[in-house]
Amino acid sequence: MVAPALLFGLGATRAGTSWLYAYLAGHPECHFRTVKELHYFDLVESGGWDWWLAALGARRAALALRRDRTAAGPGRAALDRRVADYDGLTAILAARRADDAAYCDFVLGGARPGVRLAGDITPAYGLLSEATLGRMQGLAPVTRFVYLLRDPVARLWSNIRQVVPGRRGAAADPAARALHVFDRFLAGKEGEILRRCDYAGTLARLARALRPENLLVLFHETLFAEPALRRLCAFLGIDFRPADTARRVNEALALPLDARRQAAARRFLMPQYDFVRATFGEAIPEAWRALPAEV
Repeated sequence: MVAPALLFGLGATRAGTSWLYAYLAGHPECHFRTVKELHYFDLVESGGWDWWLAALGARRAALALRRDRTAAGPGRAALDRRVADYDGLTAILAARRADDAAYCDFVLGGARPGVRLAGDITPAYGLLSEATLGRMQGLAPVTRFVYLLRDPVARLWSNIRQVVPGRRGAAADPAARALHVFDRFLAGKEGEILRRCDYAGTLARLARALRPENLLVLFHETLFAEPALRRLCAFLGIDFRPADTARRVNEALALPLDARRQAAARRFLMPQYDFVRATFGEAIPEAWRALPAEV
């Protein structure tokens, strides 16, 4: 039996990776664990195991409680599978060391006969070093990497709205807190968010670390149209399947951003616009060419 190709979804954060995961996880020729983001490679690089292990533990406990309150049937069986996936991933990460073989066994384990693709979609992988990316490329006979880009200002604002609920003081006035974080970003005080804005750095590392035939870059603004999905499926070696392109997954808080901040962010991020335009030319979506009225 031919081994499935191994896919790594690299981000960018808030550029459609949750939708991509849902699409591929529901594809009959794909095998994905019920935990979307595995975080194995970024934790191996950073050594920051504890935060993710704590998050996995909390999520696993909530799922187990739901399972125990669910009557026997398909719903309980699905929760059993999710709890088992959390247990399997936790067992690998709890060792707090690199074990690529155990990781691959987990990702590929339980795949149905005839599955062509298995994978891990973790946006933090877009921040990985060339050395780690190169190591990932060698883990299976066929490896594929997908990187999604989104208009830098729109992606930034979505990223901020996503992280704000976890910030202190956000519950009382999430809109004010989001704008405060946005202003801190413009002042150079949100380093982690800034790292995720660096398309130029990520694309340069990917170009140096990966063979060109192993990388596909798509744009969020055109991802949900049939031509992009056909291109994606062909790249991944799976048959095209229609998708629910109206469905939105993991949406952030719905908060407007004023025109002054939009313009300031566009100026701040202009090197990213320029780099992507120089790299992809006329292939960039129209939405990138002018400041949108609202994001």
